[in-house]
Amino acid sequence: MRDFYVVTAPDWINVIPVTDDDRVILVRQYRFGIEGSTLEIPGGMCDEGEPPADAARRELREETGYEAGELELLGSVHPNPAIQNNRCHSFLAPGVRRVGAPDPDADEAIEVVEVPLSEIPGLIAGGKITHALVITAFHYLGLAGNKS
Repeated sequence: MRDFYVVTAPDWINVIPVTDDDRVILVRQYRFGIEGSTLEIPGGMCDEGEPPADAARRELREETGYEAGELELLGSVHPNPAIQNNRCHSFLAPGVRRVGAPDPDADEAIEVVEVPLSEIPGLIAGGKITHALVITAFHYLGLAGNKS
């Protein structure tokens, strides 16, 4: 029998922040794996013992300077069940508001980008949004009936 290796990782979150005027708050950030920048929704890891919703609020504030009033869990997936044991939880944050400047981690180079929600499908279809977990979150939003 072969040896199998499992990457033990904390759960991840991502959050679709939508303003009252239906603009999505995205982040453009450098990703070492592809040696380039991606256009994404805010996201990150849950700290040990931290509920996913709390991590979503924290990451949204840190990466964008925006704050969520309410959060709705859209769904959860296994990012790569062949080799990882964690889940990624996707949230919708309607009615977000800017409360300050972003405060990203030292190794994060992030630019905040606002895009009308109606333009998201075109950004995905046109290859401008390529992160699989981000596309999954927007798919969940579509399944939920685009409640923003």
